[in-house]
Amino acid sequence: MPSGDFFTTSEQNQIAESIATAEASSDLSFSLFVGELEEGRKDAIKLHKSLDQSSATVLVCVDLQNHAIEIVTGSYASATVDNQACRLAAVAMANAFTINDYVGGLNQAFAVLGAHAYRPKSMTDV
Repeated sequence: MPSGDFFTTSEQNQIAESIATAEASSDLSFSLFVGELEEGRKDAIKLHKSLDQSSATVLVCVDLQNHAIEIVTGSYASATVDNQACRLAAVAMANAFTINDYVGGLNQAFAVLGAHAYRPKSMTDV
């Protein structure tokens, strides 16, 4: 999470906890990038491709300077986290960001994405 210049340690911990909660309820990985996306979605896709196990990863990119939000899902992740879920997460972030609640917006977004990625435990998972 390259966001150390923007978030305090406490805020980073809150965001990391919401990411961990989303991951615990699914078989996906979630990642966050906060920084400049010079080429918007194109940069977000490049960042996503550079991640380990990108197929099963959902990457949330936030460019606060340019007021841009990009959510990229890998081919496996997109089976449960569809475009509608990404739109809902983006709206949650955008609404919170308008009142400068960046941590709350990110936490809400990961809650939405995690809920859509939810995978019930089966008897064999015990």
